[in-house]
Amino acid sequence: MRIMQCWDDGDVDDIRLVEILRKHGARATFNINPGGWKSKRREAHRFKGEYQVNRLTLDEMPQVYAGFCIGGHTMTHPLLNAIDPDWALTELVECKRYIETHFGQQDCGMAYPCGAYDDPVKELVRKAGYLYSRTTLNVDLRLNTDAPMALHTHCHFLAPDFWEKFNAVKAIDGDFYFWGHTFELMGDDTRWQALDTMIGRLSDDLATEWIDVKDLFNR
Repeated sequence: MRIMQCWDDGDVDDIRLVEILRKHGARATFNINPGGWKSKRREAHRFKGEYQVNRLTLDEMPQVYAGFCIGGHTMTHPLLNAIDPDWALTELVECKRYIETHFGQQDCGMAYPCGAYDDPVKELVRKAGYLYSRTTLNVDLRLNTDAPMALHTHCHFLAPDFWEKFNAVKAIDGDFYFWGHTFELMGDDTRWQALDTMIGRLSDDLATEWIDVKDLFNR
C-alpha cells in the first residue's frame, strides 16, 4: 500500500512538520506560493481570527524543504476561477518556473488555492505544464488518477474518520492520499504530538510505503 501526503502554503510551522517527517522517514509534497515569501518572516493571516500564521523567508525555504518534493500553489494564492485567465496563467507559469529554478525540480504538480477551479482553469494548469492539480474534494477508495487536473484526496489529515478511510483503502491495497496545512494545529503541543504519532504509525506499518504524489504519474 502506498501513502502520499501534501501540505499547503509554505508557513513557518512547516519547520516543525519536516522534523517529524525526517524522524519517521516519511515523504511529503509541499505546495508553495513563493510570491508570499520575503526576506523577513511576515504575518500572512490569522487562522480562525486567532492564530498568527507566518510565512517562511526566501532564505529559509531551501533548507526547510531539502529532500522533499515541491508542488505549486500559484505565486500569490488567488482563486484561479475568479481572475482573468491571462493573470491565472501567469500565476501558474511563474510558480512552476520558480520551483524549477530554486529547487531544481522539473516535474511537479500543484494544488488549487482554496480548492477553486473549473474546466477552463484545468486547461490553464495543463498548459502551464503541471503533472496534476489537487482539489479539496474526496474519493472513497480509488484515487481518480484518470483526471489528473482535478485529483482528489481521501481526506484531510484532521478528518475524524481518517483511520476508517485509511483501513478501507488498505483493505484493497490501494493508494492513500491526505492533505492539510500545518497552521491548522495552531501551535498546540497536544495536536502536534497526535500528528507525530499518526505519521509514526503510518511509517511503521509494514504494509505501507511512502511515495510522492507525482509518482502516480511518473511511471
